Amino acid sequence: QEKSILKERSAPPNLVFKFQQALRLSFIFISLLCLDNGYKRYLNQISHVKMLRIILIIIAITICINSSKVSSLINSLEDCYSHIPVRTEVFLTISSLYSFFKKNGVAQRWLEINWVVGKPIRGDIIHVYNKDPQQYPTEKPLLIVDPEKHSAGYFRTNIKVPIEASFLDPEQENPCMGYWASYRNKKGNIEASTCLQMHPFWMEQISTQISNLRIHEIMIPGSHDSGSFSKKKKSKPYIRYKYAQELSIFNQLVYGLRYFDLRIGYYKNIPGKYFINHNFLKTNHTVKSVLEQVKKFLMKGKKEIIILDFHDFPHGFTSYDIHQNLINLIHSILGPLLIPHDARNGTLKDIWESGKNVIVSYEYKFENGIPEYLWPRIPRAWGNKQSKETLRTYFQEVFSKPTPNGIWAAMAEMTPNAKMIVLHPFKGLRKMADEINREVTHWFRDLYWQKSNIVATDFFLGNDIINVAIRANQIKGVCPSNCWSYMKP
Repeated sequence: QEKSILKERSAPPNLVFKFQQALRLSFIFISLLCLDNGYKRYLNQISHVKMLRIILIIIAITICINSSKVSSLINSLEDCYSHIPVRTEVFLTISSLYSFFKKNGVAQRWLEINWVVGKPIRGDIIHVYNKDPQQYPTEKPLLIVDPEKHSAGYFRTNIKVPIEASFLDPEQENPCMGYWASYRNKKGNIEASTCLQMHPFWMEQISTQISNLRIHEIMIPGSHDSGSFSKKKKSKPYIRYKYAQELSIFNQLVYGLRYFDLRIGYYKNIPGKYFINHNFLKTNHTVKSVLEQVKKFLMKGKKEIIILDFHDFPHGFTSYDIHQNLINLIHSILGPLLIPHDARNGTLKDIWESGKNVIVSYEYKFENGIPEYLWPRIPRAWGNKQSKETLRTYFQEVFSKPTPNGIWAAMAEMTPNAKMIVLHPFKGLRKMADEINREVTHWFRDLYWQKSNIVATDFFLGNDIINVAIRANQIKGVCPSNCWSYMKP
């Protein structure tokens, strides 16, 4: 019965709503003109054709304005057809750039404000608070920003934010981290508000909406070179190109990431032997420590499905035994949680009911076939691009074609080459991430969310991919695909 109702809808109802709204405004406008005798005489003189043109122009303007809006949250099938897009969105990120501030030993970074609006109107204003402005309407703002003066929809503040996430309480929903932002119109009304927040249990919280989707059908936020993390400032040129993240795997999980790109080196004469590498550069993080962080998180996150992608072994892997010992290490720590590869076509509900929630992809040619608790290599769309213009073109080409079957990853970061490192030795991955992260948010929110699976980034706190993924998955899980073309997460 539900399917037959959907088939009977010949036009997306939110477009119908826009048309009705525009038509209503047209008649209100003309009625107001009729109240004035001068305009009344003018209206009597113009032809019906001209009158129709005026109405059509008003309708077109109204629909165009509404079409640029960002969709509100989707919780039910009815929302897919009856929701009204909001005019404005505001969200907070944390700068990818290094800042040397610490408080109680915890690293701090600059808070960033981002907003999406058709065009700021004179008198619009953005406020930043350390309390929710809707609950505390008399709270004084920490900062005031005029959006008209910042056409890029972005402003880096001088507010310092602690970045390490110690929160892990499944009873509390999406904890805010002490900073809120609101976008007010010239009348002082709040059009949009948000807080800087973590999403430690987002899969569980939207489980009813996404339970019938498969793992390759959802949008999964992740990190590139996930285990190559450090909060310290690096002065040597090559070291600035070594670290792609600054938070531990555990912290990345608490913020909401679910895919982890891991490259492993084997060092037989060093205790621990298996270490996280960034290409040929060894870090101080052992594979064992990474696996234990995942296990620690999953003691609370029972419905959070995590993907560990072991896909590069740049140092020391000279024999099958070295691989086998690494696989044994993985199994010894995460064995009961490993999802078998024959579950790849099952729904998320099927996976949750199995009591397992870790996918380990291992890129290696096994002579006797891949073990049942490992998954084969994950295809990666990696552009190897050094500028946002060339990376934009690369993703345009990727998403213009059919995407891979099964799980796949879009590696949404810029990649330095030897020439760049020589010419810009002190630039590093932080500055490259700062250049691209805002673009990545825009691309995958406005253009590519429908076909995206895994989206991995550098210094992920500088983009909004986690929130985009959560909203996109609600749309994918609830709304029929014929609705997606006029919706944005």
